[in-house]
Amino acid sequence: MDYYPLLKNTHILIALLSGMGFALRGYLRLIVNRPLGHPVICIAPHVLDTLLLATGIVLWIMVGWPFLSWLGLKIGLIVAYILIGMAAFRSGHRRRGVLLYLLALIVFVSIAVIAVHKPL
Repeated sequence: MDYYPLLKNTHILIALLSGMGFALRGYLRLIVNRPLGHPVICIAPHVLDTLLLATGIVLWIMVGWPFLSWLGLKIGLIVAYILIGMAAFRSGHRRRGVLLYLLALIVFVSIAVIAVHKPL
């Protein structure tokens, strides 16, 4: 448990970077209508999200939270966030893509609120 504060803060930092990266990519791709061809823009999200998942799993193992609590809701929303984000970037219609992008951002903020307040 000595590493818990460091791991938790690392997880939070990676989550913020991941969310800001998604917001930036969505803004560039869907609002400004620019292609996302730079290798950093294409690879960094996968690296960040893998680290985010890994730190989340280690935190879960360290603390032993029951899955059927706020954690289960958070994981369900993460799956929804991923699917909505994918649909936004793959949408053939700009308006639909922008709406899905905004919905994904709302889901991301909901995940953060649940993680901070642990309401269940």
